Amino acid sequence: MYDWMKESNPITGIYSDVVDEFNARTDLNALISVHHIPGTPYYSKLNAGIAANRGPDIFMSHAAGVLEKYAAAERLLSLDNAFAKDPEWKASFNPGVLDLLSYADETYAVPSSFAVVALFYNKQIFKHYNLTPPRTYDELLSVIRILTKNKVTPFAFGAKTPWTAAQFTEMVANRIGGNEPYDAIMEGRGSWLHPSFIETGHVMQELRDLGAFPKQFLELDNVAVNLMFKQGQAAMLVTGSWAINQLIAEDSEIKDSIGVIQFPAFTNGKGDVDTWLGQTSVNFAINAEAKDKSAAIELLKMFTSEKYQRRIAEKGGDIPVIKLELDPERTPLLTQELQKKISNMKRLFIFYDVGLGTVIGDEYNQTIQAILAGKKPEEAFANLEIFTNLHRGN
Repeated sequence: MYDWMKESNPITGIYSDVVDEFNARTDLNALISVHHIPGTPYYSKLNAGIAANRGPDIFMSHAAGVLEKYAAAERLLSLDNAFAKDPEWKASFNPGVLDLLSYADETYAVPSSFAVVALFYNKQIFKHYNLTPPRTYDELLSVIRILTKNKVTPFAFGAKTPWTAAQFTEMVANRIGGNEPYDAIMEGRGSWLHPSFIETGHVMQELRDLGAFPKQFLELDNVAVNLMFKQGQAAMLVTGSWAINQLIAEDSEIKDSIGVIQFPAFTNGKGDVDTWLGQTSVNFAINAEAKDKSAAIELLKMFTSEKYQRRIAEKGGDIPVIKLELDPERTPLLTQELQKKISNMKRLFIFYDVGLGTVIGDEYNQTIQAILAGKKPEEAFANLEIFTNLHRGN
């Protein structure tokens, strides 16, 4: 099995226990060997192996456009037969979590955790300056002005790794334009010249010019941004729930002082605060050429079992993918608070670089990076429009 986990991640230890239990089972004639490939090399190594028919039997994949690439190339095992044989397994998943793991009406992966992007804030800083968590963009601007006046960095934010900045802009674009502009892009009928995308670029430049971001934000990657927030050097952080286990770790100076809210609404915006950006964050797929497909399915069932889903939530701080009532005494308060927020979820939309695939998605991320570096939004999105049309054959 290939995964992208880092040894230091608490979830990695839970996954290792799943593998150890699998390897100890006497009812299966199979053993799993795990290869951790964190970071950028992951997909390069995975794709090279699959292309040469030497790929792993089981591997992690992002959802939607990324997974679809393997399914369309007939490189994955459909799970529909397994679901038909074990309908209780399929029924155990929360509604909607399998939607982005399907292609041509067949399901090709199962998730082990769920992630949404939210606005995390430092309760100590907000209390010190008598601030209220912002519900609207206007309230956010007010918070930013008070913080900058007192020489406090409003957002831990970086654009060295483009996706970290892009997820922020995807929330802005949704709150301004609602679901339709991005849905249209996903379906191949939309345009990056839609006013909501252009306005998003101007909003990001407005925030930059107001001092909402660190001065050196173009040099900060995701690790640096998380560290800045954990050390109390910024008041807010927009990131995914996958970061919860890091934010509340023992080395976090604010582990007991973090709040979480929905990304704010925009005046006259078409978006809804109960629409969330997110995805099933860790998905397991089975190679169509797997040596023992039935054993591979058993491993997937173990990752999604109540036993390990409970541990993933209680120990790792992730959101479980199955219907599960968590023990409040064992589950991180921040996870519980976020689960309450998403209980009213009206819609989930997926990260642009996942939904659109790596080619167009990465170009979007770099477009946002260019806008933050000073490029005019109209010019940047016009270039992205040309790039998208070329790569879609339009």
